[in-house]
Amino acid sequence: MMMFTEILQGFVLGAVQGLAEFLPISSSGHLILVPKLLRWEDQGLAFDVILHLGTLMALLWCFWSELVGLAKNAFAPGSAKPVQGHARDLILKIAVAALPALVLGYFLNDWLESTARNATLIAFDLVVWATVLWYADSRAKIAPEASILTTKISWRQALSVAFSQPLALLPGTSRSGITITAGLLSGMPRALAAKFSFFVSIPVTAAAGGYGLLKLILHGNIDHPLKLAVGFVTAAATGVFAIRLLLRYVVKDSYVPFVFYRYALALVVLFVA
Repeated sequence: MMMFTEILQGFVLGAVQGLAEFLPISSSGHLILVPKLLRWEDQGLAFDVILHLGTLMALLWCFWSELVGLAKNAFAPGSAKPVQGHARDLILKIAVAALPALVLGYFLNDWLESTARNATLIAFDLVVWATVLWYADSRAKIAPEASILTTKISWRQALSVAFSQPLALLPGTSRSGITITAGLLSGMPRALAAKFSFFVSIPVTAAAGGYGLLKLILHGNIDHPLKLAVGFVTAAATGVFAIRLLLRYVVKDSYVPFVFYRYALALVVLFVA
């Protein structure tokens, strides 16, 4: 019975993390709600770390070829100067767009952990930033998905995503949701806003997972290895599914269904959590 419970918890929470981390629907809103509904205790630091590493694996799996191509174009000897310049420029813009989340996430980590369970704040942020996403989507351009290697991203667009990152730290906002919103408001087409959001989340997710892993090694206990393994695999698999689903969906369709989903989730969070 204990083994079944561990497998179930690892699978359900891993799936919630993998889907909600990449779809613009807020992982914190779901991770406060699901344990409440199922009467599960807080899963602890080790499980949080494993879920972050699972979502990092999903990002690397989906974008590995583009990441390798970007690195080769930027640093391999013999790269044509225009190609090399574009690649280095794009890497710099990704780093700048991720920097506020890295810095503020480090300094505000304790505050974030204490407020992440505040149901009222989560519900408020779900509604407010869903409404802003709706407005941004109404102005969005439609264009086919393109490789990041050939995409032109302006400094205004990169800085718009950078300035949105502090808002992503608020529980219920959704990191993917707010960075996609910023991308849309800066003039990116729907698919590009999603893809750039995912690329920016790679260093952020890697830093969060690495920092959590360090804390775990220094101060934590690693219990329930079966649940951890199931959570990691499920978060990675569902993360890959969510990334690919969103990139295919927004080539032709709008983000509005996610807006209404967030409104409904806010009500459930308020009355259940």
